[in-house]
Amino acid sequence: MPIIDMSVDVLLHYINEHGHKKIKADDLHDLMTHIGVEVDGFADTQQFVCDICGKISDRTEAQGPPLSCAQCGTDFRERPDALTDKGANRVIRLDMLAVRPDIFDPGGMARYVRGYLGAQTGLTDYPAADAKITVKVDPNLSNEESYRPFIACGVLRNVALDHERIKMLMNLQEDLHWALGRDRKLASIGAYDLDTLSGDVFRYDAVAPDAVKFVPLGFAPDSPASMLTPREILEKHGTGQAYAHLLESYKAYPLLRDGQGKVLSMPPIINSESTRVTMNSRNLFIDVTGLSQRTVDRALNIMVTNLKELIPEIEIECVNIDAPGAKHLTPDLTPSEIKLDVREAAETIGLSIDAAGLTKLLERMGHRVEPDGRALRVFSPAYRNDIMHPVDLIEDAAIAHGYDNLVPELVPTFTVGSPLPIEEQSGIARRVLAGLGFHQVMTLALTCQEAAFNKWRLPPDDRAVLLANPISNEQTMCRVSLLPGALETLAINKQYDLPQHLFEVGDCSFFDAKAETGAREERFVAATMIGTHVGYADIRAVADAFVHELGAECKVEPTEHNSFIPGRAAALVDNDGLRIGVMGELHPEVLENYGLKHPVSAMELSLEKLLK
Repeated sequence: MPIIDMSVDVLLHYINEHGHKKIKADDLHDLMTHIGVEVDGFADTQQFVCDICGKISDRTEAQGPPLSCAQCGTDFRERPDALTDKGANRVIRLDMLAVRPDIFDPGGMARYVRGYLGAQTGLTDYPAADAKITVKVDPNLSNEESYRPFIACGVLRNVALDHERIKMLMNLQEDLHWALGRDRKLASIGAYDLDTLSGDVFRYDAVAPDAVKFVPLGFAPDSPASMLTPREILEKHGTGQAYAHLLESYKAYPLLRDGQGKVLSMPPIINSESTRVTMNSRNLFIDVTGLSQRTVDRALNIMVTNLKELIPEIEIECVNIDAPGAKHLTPDLTPSEIKLDVREAAETIGLSIDAAGLTKLLERMGHRVEPDGRALRVFSPAYRNDIMHPVDLIEDAAIAHGYDNLVPELVPTFTVGSPLPIEEQSGIARRVLAGLGFHQVMTLALTCQEAAFNKWRLPPDDRAVLLANPISNEQTMCRVSLLPGALETLAINKQYDLPQHLFEVGDCSFFDAKAETGAREERFVAATMIGTHVGYADIRAVADAFVHELGAECKVEPTEHNSFIPGRAAALVDNDGLRIGVMGELHPEVLENYGLKHPVSAMELSLEKLLK
């Protein structure tokens, strides 16, 4: 969770501007706690301004002045004249939840607090004027080699800026990059001086790495050396170097330009110097580009509505987005609608409340509520990214009521829990292996066919549970063995002294048509030994001691296994002749696949089958 610093004086100003009672600095700690925000404390900071781009930073005495600018990348060690000390500031440090980026700045937080206090209830209306500008989206941005297809834009007119407002604008932009944009990957935001732009049809397209030159933010505008291509920006600009990984696989880079071809920005990397926002800017153009339409839209909605809270005289204006196969207006500030059952809400909170009482609680949290039989139709603000289900509204109602005001009650029936037998047995297995000199590891339960089978000279197992929508190529299936994870750990620890003895007790998953979910989990034990003189006899001794200490019995029979050296592998078999595990010396090809240069002996067995 991020720590957000807010100026105490600025926050109190916006809270008390419409408040029915005045809030003092001493009230903030308890107030923030009641609305679900954790307070990390108060701090006295020093404000520093980057004279190149206008970025303002709050720094504690322990932190000292910033070494570089987070906005434009200027190195203040090389250019100390580019940093100005703007004096002391008292801030409250808030430990924020990433799901509520709409309260990451004083404007949004004050709006939230005013509603909670009952000074400004219900859904806030943010009128938006008709669009005068159109942004045409290049179809090539939907291609894999230049994929960043989604864009949302808005215009803010009649803007009045000072150092404090510019600071809040930039801080909100960077906080949204983190909370919604996943460090600019899913969404990145740009703000520009609209009066420096021309035309009413802008272009958002993909360009070759060396096709265009412009001056990136923070570079001298009058120097020919400052004119860089997109490729050069990724190589020479501080921000470009920091975020080059977002475009490293691209053959064409996203670029936003006005009607005359002037570059606004190269998303998600850097804005142009010629369009940067200053205290003289009176009209702003805001864009959000990214990989997710919902994320892009929410980020823009938060930007324009929170800036409207900070600068009430602002007029919001829509922009036409002309995308392939889809034309729409942004920002779309239409509230989302969810139907909420009153009885379900009351039972979930543990509160005796009717529809009228629930309506008042939800209106204090910024929602509009209309009766609908025994339920309520709840309209939530377009800037709320966390409202996706009725339970989210129930949580809002509970916060408005106050968790401290709920009367705790004992449940009518008490039960005493106990661990499952397999968990108790697993604990014993861990203690035994630890006593034999092994160190425990915990590896990932998800893997891929390359790691699970190919590296082990094995054919794919038809019992493997495959994922329908894997998050990456390295996580496409559930593991069917613990040994791949153990070998990965040995490979990572090659720089440490030998021998190394590792073990893991964990679950493997297998397809099972008879199981309720179509798959079952089975508890396994694996142990590996790597060293200069490690052999079959070493792992055999470990297996015998392990089985004996668990009070179990099993037989050892010769076997052939593709992952082990022929003649140096054995199967572990129970008294019924069922194979429950394998042990031996790993094949040299397996060791090469993991970059290991010393012998490895390993065993793996089903703990459940051993102890049945």
